[in-house]
Amino acid sequence: MPRLLPVLVLVAVGSLGGVSAAPDPTFTRDVAPIFQRHCQECHRAEGGGPFHLITYEQAYRRREKIRETTRTRTMPPWKAVAGYGDFVGVRGLSKEEIAVIARWVETGAAEGDPADLAPPPVFEAAASRGTPDLVLRSEPFTVPGGGGDIYRCFSVPTPFTEDRYFIVTETVPGNSRIVHHVLAMVDASGGSAHIRPSDWSPGYPCFGGPRVRIDGYLGGWAPGARPWVMPEGVGIHLPAGARVVIQMHYHNAGPTAASDRTEVRLHAATTPIVKQLYFARVGSFSFTIPAGAARHEIEASMSVHRPMSLIAIHPHMHLLGREMKVWAKLPDGSTRPLVQIDDWDFNWQGFYFYRTPVALPLGAWIELTAAWDNSAGNARNPNRPPKPVRWGERTVDEMGHAAIIYTFDDEKINYRPR
Repeated sequence: MPRLLPVLVLVAVGSLGGVSAAPDPTFTRDVAPIFQRHCQECHRAEGGGPFHLITYEQAYRRREKIRETTRTRTMPPWKAVAGYGDFVGVRGLSKEEIAVIARWVETGAAEGDPADLAPPPVFEAAASRGTPDLVLRSEPFTVPGGGGDIYRCFSVPTPFTEDRYFIVTETVPGNSRIVHHVLAMVDASGGSAHIRPSDWSPGYPCFGGPRVRIDGYLGGWAPGARPWVMPEGVGIHLPAGARVVIQMHYHNAGPTAASDRTEVRLHAATTPIVKQLYFARVGSFSFTIPAGAARHEIEASMSVHRPMSLIAIHPHMHLLGREMKVWAKLPDGSTRPLVQIDDWDFNWQGFYFYRTPVALPLGAWIELTAAWDNSAGNARNPNRPPKPVRWGERTVDEMGHAAIIYTFDDEKINYRPR
């Protein structure tokens, strides 16, 4: 037995030596795969991010910012509290992935062997779904530099002489630096075609709303948003002869003018549709947040007057927002979590899609609480000193609601694509 001891000691020393000599991370082998999984969905061409993270040079230029935003979990953005609602596509880095990025930066941010770089990923709503069946475009529009909020609507005709249903919609801003958000709305009457602007620029001003009756939504975009992908058998309705109003909220903080032309890309149903998508909002639409209030809260609710299934939810506040929580109270007294955000960020919004649609029976209530910070201690407060802030459309106004898209459980339509 004594003769075995030196051998065992040598093995242990060799193992320890191997651990201490682990190679430094490189971009191509270690960091790029993390970016492909978690970052390139936005930070790519047409991804909505303000810059790309595809090549080594692009990542190297921003290496310190990348290390800091991943360390603080600012990136990738995902504001919903874990476990409160079951969503698809949850974003977030593991501790191990954050450590790899930090060590890559700290050891010199080496590129590595280009042969180690994996092929670029294919994103679902782009190449893998093929060519869209319909592309709607806003007119080219130039936004002056240093201006405030501009709401501009563009009335776009559609070519169909019969009703159509779509199962995927993707809104792609032409210039995400100046686009705050986009809504694509159905104008079944076509009345938006007759609205003429007084300034003779493309489109027409639409602060406060599109100025026509809206008969549904085809999707939208805000920073961090993803395409709308419908569950099996659910379709987004576009009536025959309808026009689509693309409402743009522009905010150009830069010193020079910038232009945009946004697209809404629609993929048609290829299998039977049995349920139509509907849209609603639960919240408060008239309130004032007192100047200096460090925590101003509201409560709101909406009754379920017909059995429904929630497909996705979109919490919405502006700069002073801090928290929002939405849940369903069922007739038996139990509750069902829908979404909770406890660290609101105006710059990261979008629809959270449920892994499985949330069924709510007749007699249930959707309930909401929201809180704002209108104190001088809020670094995001645009007013110095604070002043009363009311509900409104401007960025410096406030909102407090959750938009929902849903189907009715007792509805059955019979649409079969040709």
